[in-house]
Amino acid sequence: MKIGSFRWFILIFVSLVFFINFVDRIIISFSTESIMKEFGFSATQWGIILSAFFWGLVPFGFLSGIAADKWGPKKVLGVGAAWWSIFTMATPLAFNYVTFIIARFLFGVGEGPTLSNGIRIVSNWARPKEYSTAVSTVFLGVKLGPALGAPIVAWLIVSYGWRVAFYVMGFAGLIWLIGWRKWFTDNPADSKYMSKEEKDMLSVEQGDIHNKSEEKPSIKNLFKLPKEVRGSILANFWTGACFGYTYYFLMTWLPGYFSMQLNLDLKSMGYTMMFIYLAAGICAIISGKVLDHFTNKTGNRRFWAYWQTACFSIIAVSLFFIGKATSSTSLILIILLFVVGLSAAVFSETCINMIIPSLAPKQAGSMAGILQLSYTIPGIIAPILTGVIVDATGSFSNAFYINAILLVTGAIVSILFIKPPKQQTADTSLTEDNPVFIHH
Repeated sequence: MKIGSFRWFILIFVSLVFFINFVDRIIISFSTESIMKEFGFSATQWGIILSAFFWGLVPFGFLSGIAADKWGPKKVLGVGAAWWSIFTMATPLAFNYVTFIIARFLFGVGEGPTLSNGIRIVSNWARPKEYSTAVSTVFLGVKLGPALGAPIVAWLIVSYGWRVAFYVMGFAGLIWLIGWRKWFTDNPADSKYMSKEEKDMLSVEQGDIHNKSEEKPSIKNLFKLPKEVRGSILANFWTGACFGYTYYFLMTWLPGYFSMQLNLDLKSMGYTMMFIYLAAGICAIISGKVLDHFTNKTGNRRFWAYWQTACFSIIAVSLFFIGKATSSTSLILIILLFVVGLSAAVFSETCINMIIPSLAPKQAGSMAGILQLSYTIPGIIAPILTGVIVDATGSFSNAFYINAILLVTGAIVSILFIKPPKQQTADTSLTEDNPVFIHH
């Protein structure tokens, strides 16, 4: 009997909104030079405007996961998509410093539900043995958004002005909502488009997985764990914060660095960033399989901590040398340093996500919620501090050095304090019934 594949249509459709979502996020960064010149913003003021997005994203990203459990992802993600699309189109209406901050804050509120609801959708719509592939499919849009969106956004800004880019992408989100309301249901069994055979297959293979209770994310759960496990998890939170600072520094200020320090025009910047993010996207696809291969080959899961230390060291070295670059440094060399650094970052992100479920599988859900906060809170700090540094020094060099220093501390903490169990046991294994994924 042939089983249908409507579930994959839904997962790809969700990936599409993640693509739109992350293109919407980078428009403001590509508009850095245009908006700063038009409104006379200093780098410090611009850093605060970029940070305002995270003021909304951090709390609502955390709360939306709880909301999805109560009201379902169709309603929560639907409201979020409508909200962020409207405030994407509202951003060009901002007319001064305060209104830009308000627009970015409200945009961040709308984007809060996206990723946490993506995990809920995967657990509802995918077979347990397909979780890894399903997550890769859904979150492929996260990586392709910056990669393929960069030249699109650059072309729109060059051809029609920065305001039009916001209008076009905001409208794209509203168009996506039409299909969302038509095709998606929280429970696949309620879909009128999925075949009976596919519904039955999902029902049998998922069993009672959705009836299992999960602990609410709480810092109190840390104190229920053995001391050595608690120490490793706290160390992992620090490495997550180091990674998050660098990730959001690059997401918010990388276009500004290319335009303000390297004097790249928008079209050149678009293709440059496409190449950098595409390389990172390819690494995101293969990182899990590569780590699984080496872990199985060595038979020792402490390999993860060693790998994470190596990745953090590579990123730190790459960013340090980028900070040392001058106007006479080859652009190709700078791009290669970014490619190496971001590729290592993707591999380190996979390691960070794997540590907690190996140490505390019964508290994996609650600890993952706190890890998510450790990733995103630095997004509030990185844009502002970078803007202050650029204003004070007229250069991005010290901003890159700060990232490198943070990553070195992450490497040291990884090798000294993160100690996942050497062997996989029945008590510590991450099963298909208890997957934990953290994405940005």
